[in-house]
Amino acid sequence: MTLEGYLLIFFGVIILVLLFLIELMQRRVEQLLGEVEWLSGRMNVTSTEIEALTKNVEEFKKLKI
Repeated sequence: MTLEGYLLIFFGVIILVLLFLIELMQRRVEQLLGEVEWLSGRMNVTSTEIEALTKNVEEFKKLKI
């Protein structure tokens, strides 16, 4: 085998390793997007709860006067 053959094999292995790393990164990105979606949903629930609490406090203030 010549030097070109070894380089071809070497770069082929490097390309396969890089493709594997891309696949791992893609899975991690999808996982993080799922977590962001979950946190966003939780934040919306919390915002709704805060709005309801604010409304109840305003109604309580009106009753006291």
